[in-house]
Amino acid sequence: MAITRRQFLKYSAVAGAAASLPLSLGVHKTYAFSQSPTIRKFVTTLPGLGPTGANNIGQYIPLATKHTVPFAGKSTDLYDLAVAQFKEKMHPDLPNPTNLFGYVDLFNLQQKYLAGVIVAKRGTPILLTVTNLIPPKHILPVDPTVMAGPNGLMVGDLPLNRHVTHLHGGLTPWFSDGTPFQWYTPFGQHGPSFMNVPGTFPPPGTATHYYPMDQSARMIWYHDHAMGITRLNAYAGIASAFIITDDFEDFLVNHGLLPDLVGVPLVLQDKTFLDPSKDPKYPVSGAMAGDLWYPHEYEKNSLPKGKGRWDYGPDVTPTASVTGPLPAISVVPEYFSDTAMVNGAPYPVLNVTDMTLRFRILNASQARFWHLNLYMEDPNNPGELLIRDEKPVLGPALVQVGTEGGFLPKSVVHPNGIPCPLNLVADPTGNTANPDGPFNLLMAPAERADIMIDFTGMKGRSFLLYNDAPAPFPGGDPRNDYYTGNPDFTNPTSNIYGLSGGAPSTKPLSGPNTRTIMRISVSPVSGPRGPMPNLNELDMALGFNFTGGNPGVDPQQPSLLAYFDGTQFVIPAGAPISNKSLNEDFDDLGRLLQRGGTDQVFTNTQGLPTFGQGYMDSITEVVSAGTVQAWDFYNTTGDTHPWHFHLVNVQIAGRGIYATDSQGLPIFGQFTDLNGKHGQFTPPNPNELGWKETVRMNPGEITRVIMRFDLPKIPKSMGNPLSPRTGGHEYVHHCHILEHEEHDMMRVLKVI
Repeated sequence: MAITRRQFLKYSAVAGAAASLPLSLGVHKTYAFSQSPTIRKFVTTLPGLGPTGANNIGQYIPLATKHTVPFAGKSTDLYDLAVAQFKEKMHPDLPNPTNLFGYVDLFNLQQKYLAGVIVAKRGTPILLTVTNLIPPKHILPVDPTVMAGPNGLMVGDLPLNRHVTHLHGGLTPWFSDGTPFQWYTPFGQHGPSFMNVPGTFPPPGTATHYYPMDQSARMIWYHDHAMGITRLNAYAGIASAFIITDDFEDFLVNHGLLPDLVGVPLVLQDKTFLDPSKDPKYPVSGAMAGDLWYPHEYEKNSLPKGKGRWDYGPDVTPTASVTGPLPAISVVPEYFSDTAMVNGAPYPVLNVTDMTLRFRILNASQARFWHLNLYMEDPNNPGELLIRDEKPVLGPALVQVGTEGGFLPKSVVHPNGIPCPLNLVADPTGNTANPDGPFNLLMAPAERADIMIDFTGMKGRSFLLYNDAPAPFPGGDPRNDYYTGNPDFTNPTSNIYGLSGGAPSTKPLSGPNTRTIMRISVSPVSGPRGPMPNLNELDMALGFNFTGGNPGVDPQQPSLLAYFDGTQFVIPAGAPISNKSLNEDFDDLGRLLQRGGTDQVFTNTQGLPTFGQGYMDSITEVVSAGTVQAWDFYNTTGDTHPWHFHLVNVQIAGRGIYATDSQGLPIFGQFTDLNGKHGQFTPPNPNELGWKETVRMNPGEITRVIMRFDLPKIPKSMGNPLSPRTGGHEYVHHCHILEHEEHDMMRVLKVI
């Protein structure tokens, strides 16, 4: 039985900083169960970029077609895309091609999953047009009761084929940012914030986007962000990668300090495929075996023991008031699928030679965190780790050089052999992580990592990219953890947890599996390149670039805003600090509801104090362009939330444990660092020392970030258009667990 948020807050108040860790005792459990048919591991190769990167069943990720045109007085790269429905074979064991939504290049009409990768050059603007060709009927179950607009407007009141493209991590003008109310339909209906690029006049059903490309080298991405159906459109496939290069990155490659300019993209996701025998009443007409499966029933924890999945407001203490029954198709708090996917392929194999490779990793999952280690595969037990002296044999280190905010000031070596740290005091079952580490490489949804791996001297060996992060994070439920020999969760009497509703025990070399993500096989034939670049020389170049000695750094962020005084990061004198909060309540139908907020108190549906506010509530983040602010986020929930900032990159100034009152609510302004020192913050992890736009906010903790609200430079001919909805430059900030973002953990950011 799940422990409620209120119990978590009570425990936190008692434990205080002495516990040092926010604990799984307060984590609401999310028991997404397996639906996929049996899928063999390591029978397809990794889909690469372009037709030459096609795997053994024809999957590859197309590059978007570029045309150079004059626009607004500058040479501009033009891309013409559409969003549409298509089918693709994703694994030989799936009986049918999978029905998908996704981006389609209108110049070559290649209909492929994750299609439309854009490789851009800093300083060359981009004009992107996206035509909406999505049919009226969605390919996934749609909850009509999710909020979709003002005055009580719900998803069921609007067309289901809404779309808007958000350039995630892009420094873009607000009218091209792709915020939730900028949606549009194939027939020209649109949301209240929709606006095309000034000076462009596309036909109804097509939107234009202008990207100045005044950012340093980094991997960003683009995906759907339409109000009320983002979680479904993204899961259905409307997403792709976007890589920005610059002169500094060219310098690193040309001088042998990086092995490649683009590298090998690794888009990590988890999906579930429909097996009609397991869900004969799946509420999508025409869905076939092998199509995507998505949960559609809100299963109450108050159901018979072992059957429930989520807390239900009327059944907790104190009870939450509701306005009606649960809908037949309901939004769920979070979703964790059963099949690990890389570049759209389940459990692929990457064949390499003994050389150093660069990988650009994106966590594009709905809610799943990935904690990555590289281990040697057991040649006598394929698909499993090689164990010696009761420990896995390590693969070559993961050397990280960048995050979603660009290059780090110094490379960070992840040596492998660091299991996800467990908090056995709070959770003796071993299903709860310590959210503060130490980690090898932890990636929350929407985070990116730019890494190098040196395979020289590894000829003939194979390695497994391995994940052991609990789901949810940090307080996991074992039914979301799929691995060979895991407990049989089809019956509460057949496993030590007394839980049911999950999958049977996983067999060797088979799914469901979310631990052994990918096999990397090193050819016995020597490769063309040498070993890892000289890290001392690389670090000198990275440090010089980061502090503004090289034009590769962003002009609006020439150096860090906070400085390290030897103990912690100190923000500039006079920079205002404002309090933000992360909250969990129940919605009007009794379902768990995640929300952002400030330090202003409201009353929730249980009659209890909360700080939670929704996307449609009054705007509390109104900032002046060019100003510097620090925001302190107090996480009162049981989850780690990956908080994504539109428009700005932020610097993490540190984390601490906040004090609580007798009700378990935070006492704003009172905190210790993670070691109990009052009024101080623990500095961020080494691979968080650069710029970030997705930041992990841990339960029971305060996370301080600092940022400058610079607006992008746009051509004078575009003027200074303002949002017709907010009267300013309209952006948002939100959790990037997609089910949280949608219901209702997102707030407006208005820049004036």
